[in-house]
Amino acid sequence: MRRLLAMLLGAALLLPLALLLLLSVSRQWTWPVLWPDRWQLRLWHDLLSDTAGIASAVARSLLMAIGVGLLATALGFPTSRRLARHRRRGRLLALIHLPYALSPVVLAVGLLFVFLKWHLAGHMAGVMLAQLIFAYAYAVILLSGFWNPRTDALVDLARTLGADGRQVWWRVLLPMALPMLTVCLFQTFLISWFDYPLALLIGSGQVQTLTIRLFEYFSSGDIRLAASCALLLMAPPLLALLVNHRLLSSAAAPHLETLDD
Repeated sequence: MRRLLAMLLGAALLLPLALLLLLSVSRQWTWPVLWPDRWQLRLWHDLLSDTAGIASAVARSLLMAIGVGLLATALGFPTSRRLARHRRRGRLLALIHLPYALSPVVLAVGLLFVFLKWHLAGHMAGVMLAQLIFAYAYAVILLSGFWNPRTDALVDLARTLGADGRQVWWRVLLPMALPMLTVCLFQTFLISWFDYPLALLIGSGQVQTLTIRLFEYFSSGDIRLAASCALLLMAPPLLALLVNHRLLSSAAAPHLETLDD
């Protein structure tokens, strides 16, 4: 039964990817034919050569997502520490959830008025700042779970042994928090990578991200280009999952060998 469920789950995950791949390399595929009549690789050649502007959109989206992820994680970690020690921790934590209580479209419309006055609308910096609001709040919420009595006990132990504030951060807190920081970086990267409403409204059509191009091709009826953009959009999360699986497998291998011995 478990094997059957695993096969069904695998099929549900792989079949959409296979369909997108077939659409991206098909030249002619008309109903009711179940298989493309003609094939082509010119579409991917044009994408890689930036003929359609997709490569520029991918590079811009990567730059924005990496920048938002790094800033959100770097700012969220010390903020979560201050929040964990605040006497009104519960109220502040509830307040940080406020960006997620609003629709991104509603928040983007409100921010657009302010960003127009600041001359940030229509610029990549403005879109990143709007995305950072969501990513920063998420980072604080996620990393607030790191500060617990066990962490406080280890910090007190390090200070008892003579460590100063800088050594506590670099030799105790950061190594301990590295797995959670990695998860936070990846998640905040995805917030920017998959964002559409903020890029559309704050960018005002001037900041062409991969999600913007995907919806443009889909709306215009160019299914093959839309499928190619969708594959490119899913590439970083799939690659990260593969790397994470390899890292977990390599970390578990020594323990399995010990058990076998």
